Amino acid sequence: MEVIRNFADRAPMDLDAMARALGVEVRRGQNLAANVSGKIERRGAGFVATINAAHSAKRQRSTLAHELAHRIFHSDLIGDGISDDGLYRSSVSDDIERQANAFAAGRLVPARLVRKLYREGMKDTPSIAERFDVSDDAARVRLRELFG
Repeated sequence: MEVIRNFADRAPMDLDAMARALGVEVRRGQNLAANVSGKIERRGAGFVATINAAHSAKRQRSTLAHELAHRIFHSDLIGDGISDDGLYRSSVSDDIERQANAFAAGRLVPARLVRKLYREGMKDTPSIAERFDVSDDAARVRLRELFG
């Protein structure tokens, strides 16, 4: 969790640097099916997260944050890979996927930073989306979660 704290005050969060700090090699591949956003696999003593390069840059960021959540919380479940399709479905339980999604949202659009910017007047979805390098939909959901 110390690694996560080292990245908590940065917007947008440097997910590639966080991955390196967590021992995860990030590959952006064209060889994933269109409905697969990414996967994480154990490779020797480390991990490899493959992110679908055909998806938008914002989708790739979200997918990487999600895969890093699997590395942090579900390392014991990662063998030859946990793969997530575009709807974040996989062969593992819905609870595990929800936990990974919640972690990803919290890292991509951290509550503390959003609240600070909101107090400073940044209250619109497009500005929040741009500041945190996420989609308008992701920013809208986060604003709704935090401010109703």
